[in-house]
Amino acid sequence: MAEHSQNGWTVLSSNRLTWFSAAGGRFAAANSDVAFLAKYLIERFDKEVETIKGKVLDDWSWAPRNVRGSTSVISNHASATAWDLNATQHPLGVRGTFTTSEIAKVHKILASITDGSGHKIFRWGHDYIGRIDAMHFEINASVAQVKKARAVLKKRLEDEEDMKWTDQVKLTSTDAKIWGKPYKSGEKVTFGLMVRYPTLARKTQADLKAFATASAKRDAAMKAQLDTLIAAVTALAAGSATDVRQAFAEGTSKLQAEVAKIDADADILDGTEVTDAEIDADVAAAIAEAQAQEEADRIEEPVTSNA
Repeated sequence: MAEHSQNGWTVLSSNRLTWFSAAGGRFAAANSDVAFLAKYLIERFDKEVETIKGKVLDDWSWAPRNVRGSTSVISNHASATAWDLNATQHPLGVRGTFTTSEIAKVHKILASITDGSGHKIFRWGHDYIGRIDAMHFEINASVAQVKKARAVLKKRLEDEEDMKWTDQVKLTSTDAKIWGKPYKSGEKVTFGLMVRYPTLARKTQADLKAFATASAKRDAAMKAQLDTLIAAVTALAAGSATDVRQAFAEGTSKLQAEVAKIDADADILDGTEVTDAEIDADVAAAIAEAQAQEEADRIEEPVTSNA
């Protein structure tokens, strides 16, 4: 008959372990479901609570032994459903090794790993009523609950990765400066708007607008000079010989053609400016089209039966 650890899981030999990597370390787990959840726990602990120092050998998982101090209760480490993190910083029985803020962060992580019906999958040794064991984390659920918890967590992570067009993104101070009024730092815009018209595109649009404005000023000054020159040439031609008047007329015609070209270029530049209202309308149409396609794809998916 198989032995069981304190939490009811089967005690395992070394050749039945599932190994996984997390936060730069290598750990053992009872099965792939346990490995998935433990990896998530350890990596969040490392990022949000306390760095797991890989060079220090004080992070443990599987160990075929009893609970320390007991001669009959088998440790959850023996079933590869328990892990000790930064053991040298949090010795067995010692209180006060975590700050109030760190404790709250750990509890937040543990509360995020459930079977979907509210049951927390992990128990923390820091919360023991008797002898505290702040380094220690263990599975406090059945095989079925762990399997369900993996499915719940996996779906949540996938949903978090898949941003929707209508999800919102906060503008940074740089974004707001480049996008201009009425946008402000911290203001939220849709993901669709940010993707279709990112800050770089907005900067390019602003640069083009500035270039068009500068070109218009330069062209206006040039036109004024050409108009003055045309008037002077026309006046000179009035009292000149026939061949001189003809030469002046040809020159004047070319100058007038240059003025017409400047006007035409200005019209082209005026037609390239895109307003915020036009951008918003374009994005709204794109979002509607994408959502309609998603709905059509969903409806067309084949329905399978387990019967």
